[in-house]
Amino acid sequence: MLDDASHFSMVGFDLDVRDPAAFTRDLAPFVRTCQPREFAPNEVLCRVKDPSGGELLISLHKTGRGGAEMVTVNPAFDGEGRATVTIDGDVSDPEWKTFERAYSAHFEAYDTPVVFELSDPEQASLAKPGQKVTVEIAAFSFDLKVFPDAAAFQRDQKDKPVQWSDAFFVPSGMFNPDAGGAAKADRPTPYADFAGTVIKSELRTNVAGGGRFWWALVSGFEGATFDVVIDPDQIDGPVKTGAVLTGRFWLTARIVQP
Repeated sequence: MLDDASHFSMVGFDLDVRDPAAFTRDLAPFVRTCQPREFAPNEVLCRVKDPSGGELLISLHKTGRGGAEMVTVNPAFDGEGRATVTIDGDVSDPEWKTFERAYSAHFEAYDTPVVFELSDPEQASLAKPGQKVTVEIAAFSFDLKVFPDAAAFQRDQKDKPVQWSDAFFVPSGMFNPDAGGAAKADRPTPYADFAGTVIKSELRTNVAGGGRFWWALVSGFEGATFDVVIDPDQIDGPVKTGAVLTGRFWLTARIVQP
């Protein structure tokens, strides 16, 4: 991934994440115009939702006298992906659990585990252990490679000591403490390495965020579909139907059906 690409730029929010002062300045217009809603005592969620599917979730803590301080800022994406998983448990970081809820779950096939962060913490009540849910998983791209088709992907695998299928899925955030960069080793994190085939794609413009990004609906492990979002600077050329994408991904999810 290029140094200038971030989770935010992958859904078209042109925010300077390298400079805290600039980041705060870039966020100010969104804080002023988003629609806040209080979901816990003194805790406020403020969501920016663009027609492109890109979203920004700003979390605020009320400080009294009408003031508030920012706690977390996270991007999300509302797309078309669908996967059915069974919830195993809450693996959220206690420090940020009010606003950032992470869950371990598993696909039915081979009991394959997956970890994701809920894009809407208000859905935490739906993520009960043992509950089977349909989720819309957005995959934010790291170390992305794009192959024109499955044959090209398999040729690339030919001389490697471990050869993967074009629909593999590895929950790397469960066992690799470096999967998420600054991830902590004492709990699983919402990262996975996988491959899948593009069944639909589009270069989109985020009107609210001021940037462009690639969206690809990708068919992957056991027929699950993922909304892969990509900063255009991460790749050379367009993302075409039939291409195989592979890499490491930060996973967020929205529960669409309990």
